[in-house]
Amino acid sequence: MPDAEHIARAKSELRLKSRAARRSVMPELHEAASLAVMHTVLALPEIERATAVLAYGAMPEEVDATGIIEALWDRGVRVALPRVKGRRELELHWHERGRELCTGAYGLKEPCEKAPVALPSEIDVLVVPGVAYDPECRRLGLGAGYYDTLLARLPESTITIGVAFDEQVVAVVPCGEKDRPVDILVTPTRVIRRG
Repeated sequence: MPDAEHIARAKSELRLKSRAARRSVMPELHEAASLAVMHTVLALPEIERATAVLAYGAMPEEVDATGIIEALWDRGVRVALPRVKGRRELELHWHERGRELCTGAYGLKEPCEKAPVALPSEIDVLVVPGVAYDPECRRLGLGAGYYDTLLARLPESTITIGVAFDEQVVAVVPCGEKDRPVDILVTPTRVIRRG
């Protein structure tokens, strides 16, 4: 069993390689790939049944979730977004069409402080970005632990969907005991279900 130091080093190396791979997606392909992910996510039965979905404000190099959010609104689904609150903690807020977002930690667009709070227990599905994923749906994030902390707070019934470009899927993502896999991984060309 690899020790924590070995896992941390392996994660750091993979994070560098995967972020470079994510950045290598050309702008014209980035938009098409994000659209392909969007259409696949929206066709998942778990999304079709959902009444409340937690999405995210994307970094420029991530799969753009804007189309997913707008399509969910069109379906009458409530959408929440995370807001960085303190060290390793995300606070959830409802995000409605036309509501202004604020620039938060890491330069991300996130709900303003006074936006209505959403409880983790109210969320049916979480759509989450990542730096790397593997075929077992293990996820590697940026390293701050925000999403792993959030995933640990969600009810077991909450479905987690990871979204990524094909370039971000690797053979194995190193994991520690606090790392949480997602239930479903969606890329522009495939859907992988854990287990």
